[in-house]
Parts: sequence; structure tokens; C-alpha cells
Amino acid sequence: MIKKRHYIRLILVLFVLATFYYLASESSLVQHYFANPDSLKQVILGLGILAPLGIIFLQFFQTTISIVPSQITTIVAGFVFGPILGLVYSLIGAFFGSMFVFLLARKYGKKLALKFFNKEDMVHFHMLFKQKKRWALFLARMTPLFPNDLVSFSAGLTTIRLRDFNLFSSMGFIVQMIILTYFGSELAAGKISFHLIIISVLVTGLLLVTIFKNKIKKLLVKEIHQLGTAEHKIEAEFRKI
Repeated sequence: MIKKRHYIRLILVLFVLATFYYLASESSLVQHYFANPDSLKQVILGLGILAPLGIIFLQFFQTTISIVPSQITTIVAGFVFGPILGLVYSLIGAFFGSMFVFLLARKYGKKLALKFFNKEDMVHFHMLFKQKKRWALFLARMTPLFPNDLVSFSAGLTTIRLRDFNLFSSMGFIVQMIILTYFGSELAAGKISFHLIIISVLVTGLLLVTIFKNKIKKLLVKEIHQLGTAEHKIEAEFRKI
């Protein structure tokens, strides 16, 4: 089930990239909107209430089932709605999506988790949580060390209260989303500015964290380095969750 999910995620990402490349190179309409980003923005805003509801739903979905990185949706939210409303709509979707997964974990426990997540990833977050407590949620949300759905489900298997989960989770979301929505809003302006350059550096930093997340996790939690990939050690730690 877990391997199948990874394959589906990979296929979807490749499909999106291939579709994006094809449209960008062959479609005159898409090329027009790239050259005139404000026109694209107005088309989306012309959908009325469906536009913000669409962003909220996408964030809810991405937080519940992390297939395509939610950072993309957040940048789009900033592009269309600006840094303030883009942040608000993104946070609403992420808040309810993460709480939904957290409550699922509280109700169904490890048996359901094993159908969707690797034991190793769950053990890594549990170790981070034991060391950093509630701030582990903040770190995991602020920097994409773990998929959003894994963080929410793993947190549901700890003793943290729902109120604290929502607070620290949202705090981390806000830090990351401020950067991404502002980046999206600067792209919508269609011009290079000092702010765009600075925010591009921060977005690049988030991407680098995603690429080197395993090394960063080992730096944050020395027990992860000691654990290694030995299956019996992972199994022993998983029983403690």
C-alpha cells in the first residue's frame, strides 16, 4: 500500500510536469498568460467565490494527502489573492486538513497509520517530538522535513492535546506560508524587485531543506543517526509509539 502510494505520487508529479511543459511550449493561450500574469489572475478571480473555495479545498487536500507539495498551492494563492488573503485562505485549508488527519489518528491509531506511512518516517518524527516536544510540530511545519499528512498523523499518536497541536502546527504553517504567498504575489507583479530577490532566496532555502531533509533530521535529532536503517531497531522504536 505504501509503495503503491509512492508510485502514484511520482506518476502524478511527472504528469503535472509534462503537462506544464507541453502547455508552456505549445499553447499560445498559456504563453499569453505567462507574458501577462495579471490577465491570468483576473480570469481566476472572475470565478467569484469558487476561487477562494478552490484554494482552501486544495490546501485541505494537500494537507490530508501529500501527493504534490503544498508549497505550490500556497504560491498560487499568493499569486492570485495577494500576500494577505492568500495566506488566510491557505491557512484555513491547512488548519482543517491537518486537524482532520490528527483526529483520524486519535480514533484509529497505528493500524491505520501502517497502511499509509513508513515505520521509519513515523519513528523519526516520534523521536523529534520526544526531544523538541510541541516545538517539533513548529519545526516540521516551518521547514518541510516531513510530509504534512505524516506530521499530523504521527502527532495524533502522541500525548499532545488537540488545542496545542492546532496552535503549534498553525504557527509553523504561518511562517512558511508568509514566505510563499509573498513570493507568489511578487510573481504576479510581473517584475523583478529587491523583495522578489530576497524572497526567492528564502524559497530556494525551503526547497533545499526538502532535498536534504534526511541529513537535517539527523542533525536535529542525534538518535535518528544512531538508529540508522536497521529494521529491528526501527521496529523496536515503533513499538514505543
